[in-house]
Amino acid sequence: MNTKTKKIIVTILLSILVIAVIVILGLYIGNSTARSWIDKNILMKNVEESNLPKIALEGYKTSKIFAYSNNIAIFNDNTLTIYNQNGKRVTDINIQAEKPIFASSGDYLLIGDEGNSDLYLIYGETLQWQKEVEGQVSQICVNNNGAVGVSISGTVYKSVISMYDITGRESFKTFLSTTTATDLALSEDGKYLSFIEINTSGATIGSSVKTISVEKAKNDSGEAIIHTYKGNSDTLFLKIKYKKNKVVCFADDSIHVFSDGNDEKILDINKNINLIDINNSGYVSYVRENTVENVVELHILNIENKKDNIYNLKNTAKNIYCNEGTTAVDLGNEMHFIDTNGWLIKKYSTIKNIKEVVIGKKVVAIVYKDSIEVLSI
Repeated sequence: MNTKTKKIIVTILLSILVIAVIVILGLYIGNSTARSWIDKNILMKNVEESNLPKIALEGYKTSKIFAYSNNIAIFNDNTLTIYNQNGKRVTDINIQAEKPIFASSGDYLLIGDEGNSDLYLIYGETLQWQKEVEGQVSQICVNNNGAVGVSISGTVYKSVISMYDITGRESFKTFLSTTTATDLALSEDGKYLSFIEINTSGATIGSSVKTISVEKAKNDSGEAIIHTYKGNSDTLFLKIKYKKNKVVCFADDSIHVFSDGNDEKILDINKNINLIDINNSGYVSYVRENTVENVVELHILNIENKKDNIYNLKNTAKNIYCNEGTTAVDLGNEMHFIDTNGWLIKKYSTIKNIKEVVIGKKVVAIVYKDSIEVLSI
């Protein structure tokens, strides 16, 4: 066989391969049935609990479990034990907390002792700083750059909002005399801190979201609030989350996006929507019963371009868990992990009773009574 003939054969084989890849990719993108078959038989996305790394868990009822980045952290008896995505123990950190609450972003894990004064910031597997606040920790948040926000109660004010930089140095304080801060969030660049303010002094509970300019707060806290967003008289704001410089707000009847003083309602919550979460890095995840087609759908709504990606569920969802671009759907004996495109990352099967699921950027902790299954995503 001469060189020219070999080149022709190689060109034909490469062309066939390219066409096959294009066809398979087209089917994967455009056909949900084909995508399910490829996920199961080619990409091997189905996993079972017996095939994953395990972490032994003693005292589930007294343990607090959190996942961040590619680590799993277990708090018990004033010790935070950190494991990697292979289930290997990495380090122990002494954390004094009676009622620990957690917040994470990227490689940062923030721990506060709710109702007490201790606050700890962990970067990767190392304690970055710890401090005691003046009052009682109520709510906490951290951004990707290690800036920390905390809402404090138990002082002469109803709420005090403080912000700390990556070194643990206080950036500013804001004092609320007659209202209470029930949730707070930091922008990704650390220029803004927003909080939900609840007023219970009237006949009805009033709620609003206020945005603080960090730069202005450093100079004059009285002029620091640059935007105030108020809902209808019967709307109660519950939770907020930043995507870049936009605030995603979960209310009891709707989802809003606040930006530069503008209020955009992007979703009405009706009786067909029974599960919803805004922790998904700029996406709103919710489960909707499509009564027209008689199916259950997981919707993943992009807050910026409003694209709504849908993943069809065969059964009714018991719960959803969201973090760092991943939505986990609990279907009883199956957990489906879905990315922001509405595509399956992994399908996890079990015959045991799952207690809880916590999601980091690269790892998931599936918690049972006596062990934790470690799923890499």
